[in-house]
Amino acid sequence: MRNNRVFSGFFSMLKTILNYIQRHVFLRNLALILVAMLLIAECSRVDDGMVRGSKSINAILDKAELLLDENPVLTDSLLNTIDPSAIKGKENKARYALFYTAAEYKNRKRATSDSLIMVAVRFYSIGSKMDYRFLSNYYLGCVYQNLGQNSNAAAAFANAEQLATYIDNDFWKGLLYFRLGYIFIGECDYHRAEEYFLKSKTYFERVGNEQDILYATLYLGKTRNNLQEYNSADSLLRIVEMSSSLLGDNELTDQCVYERMSCLVNMGEPDSATHLLNKYYQLFDSTSKAFGYLEMMAQYYNSVKDHAKSELFLERAWNCDLSEDDSIYLYYVSSLLAQSKGETELALDFFQKYTSLQNKSLRSILRQPILAAQKEQYRIMAENELLKYRHTRLTLILCVVIFLLILVIVLVTYHYKKKRMKEQLYESLSVVEELSSKIEDLRSQVRVQFHERHDISNRLYSMYFDSESQDKITKQQLNVTINSLIKDYTAPESIRKLDRMLNESYDGIMERLVDPEIGLTDKEVELFRYSIAGLSSKSVSVIIKESPQNIYQIKSRLLKKVRRNSEELWSRLNMIW
Repeated sequence: MRNNRVFSGFFSMLKTILNYIQRHVFLRNLALILVAMLLIAECSRVDDGMVRGSKSINAILDKAELLLDENPVLTDSLLNTIDPSAIKGKENKARYALFYTAAEYKNRKRATSDSLIMVAVRFYSIGSKMDYRFLSNYYLGCVYQNLGQNSNAAAAFANAEQLATYIDNDFWKGLLYFRLGYIFIGECDYHRAEEYFLKSKTYFERVGNEQDILYATLYLGKTRNNLQEYNSADSLLRIVEMSSSLLGDNELTDQCVYERMSCLVNMGEPDSATHLLNKYYQLFDSTSKAFGYLEMMAQYYNSVKDHAKSELFLERAWNCDLSEDDSIYLYYVSSLLAQSKGETELALDFFQKYTSLQNKSLRSILRQPILAAQKEQYRIMAENELLKYRHTRLTLILCVVIFLLILVIVLVTYHYKKKRMKEQLYESLSVVEELSSKIEDLRSQVRVQFHERHDISNRLYSMYFDSESQDKITKQQLNVTINSLIKDYTAPESIRKLDRMLNESYDGIMERLVDPEIGLTDKEVELFRYSIAGLSSKSVSVIIKESPQNIYQIKSRLLKKVRRNSEELWSRLNMIW
C-alpha cells in the first residue's frame, strides 16, 4: 500500500513537470534538443574495438616507435588497433604510414603498393627530422624490393645512404648497408656487395646484435663464394654455422650449410663435402624437390664421380618450376657433369649456352639505370629539397619583414594624413569665418550685375528676392511667369525665326537635322536646336522637361545616332559644340 502511494506521488510530480515544460516554449525546445543530442550520441557510438581518439592514437604511435626494432610483432598488433580514418594531422598520418610499413615489412608481410610509405617520404622530405627522413627512404626501398622493382629500391636506398651521416643509430645503418649489399649481389656487382656487407657487419658489431651479425657474415661469405674466394668464404660460413646452431635459427643454418657445400664442391674437396652432406640430410629430406637441394646434390655426386646419381638429380632439377636464373645456372652444372665424364664437346655446348644466356642476363641488368648515377641523382634531389626548404623559410621571413614595413608605412602615412587633415580643417574654418562676413556684399553685387545683363531675369529676381520691392511675388507666381516666357520663346513663330538664324549662321544645319534620312524625332531635333543656339544644358533640360544629368547622356547617344547615318553631319556638329 505504501509503495502504491510512493509511485502515485512520483507520477504526479512527473506529470506536473511535463505540464510545466509544455506550457513554456523555451523549456520545451530545450528538452527536445537534449533528447535529440542523446539519441545522436547513442546512435553514433562505435563499438568495434578500434582506437579513434587523438590522445590514444598518439600514445600508440609513441609506443610503436619504442618497440619497432625490439618487438615488431607487438608493434604490428598495436598499429592494427588504430582506425586510419580517425588519424588527424599530416604529421600523425606520416608517422603511422612509416611505422605501419616498417612493422609489416619486419613481419614479412608482402607489400602490394608504395602509396602508404610515400605519405611518410613526402612529409619528411623537407624538415629537420633526419631520423624519420632516413627511415622513410629506407623502408621505401624495402617496399620496392618486395615489389621486385630493384632499380627503384636501389635509388631509395642510395637516398637513405646520403642521410646516414645525419643520424646516430648504428643499427639502422647496418640494416641500410645490408640492403645495399643485397641489391648489388643481385646485380652481379660482387665487389660493391662485399664492401656494403662489410660495413653492415661492422655496424651490427657495434650494436652487439648477434643474429644480424651472423646474417651479414653469411651474405659476405656468399659474395666471396661468387668471387671464387672459396677458402675465405668457407671460413666465414663455418663461423656462421657454429653460431646459428647455438641460436637455434634453422633458416640461417640451412642457408649456411648449402653455401658451405657449394664452396667445398667448387674447391674440389669431396671428402669434406661428404661429411657436410650428413648434416645437410638432417636439415633436408632426401626426397626434397627444392631446386637448391637438387642442383647441389647433382654437383656433389659429380665431385665424387657418381655420375648416375648426379644425372638423376640434374634431371629432377630440370623438372622443377625454374626461374630464368635457375635455368641459366643448370646449363653451367650440366657443363660440369659433361666435362667430368669426358664429354668435351657436349660440355663446351652447355658452357656456350650458359655464357650466352648469362651475358644476355647481364646486358639486361646493365640496361637498367646505373646505380652510381642514381646515387648522384638522389643526392642532388636531397640537396634540392634542402634548398627548397631554406628558400621557403627565407621567403617566409622576407614576406613577414615586407608586411611589417608596409604596416609601418601605412601607420606613418595615416598619422601624417590625419595631422594634415586637422591642419586643413583649421584652415577651412578660418576661410569660412572670413567668407561669412562678406556674403551679404557678394549678394548685392550679384544682383547689380544680374540686373545690368538680363532685364527680364533681373526683374523677376527682384520681384522674388528683394524684400524692399512693393510688388513682391510668390514662388508659384514666379513659376507661372517663367513658364509663360518659355512658352513665348518656344512658340512656332519663334522657332521658325530661330531655325532661320541657325541656318544662316551654320550653312543650313537645321535643314539637315530635320532630313528623314537622319532619323531624328521632333524632341531630338528640339534638343539639337537649343544646344546649337548656345543654351546651357540646364536651360535645355527645363525646356524639354528632362533632368540636367540626362541631357549629357542624350547628347552622347544622339551624336552616335547621327554618325551612323551621316559622318559629315556628325563632324559639323562636333565643330559647333
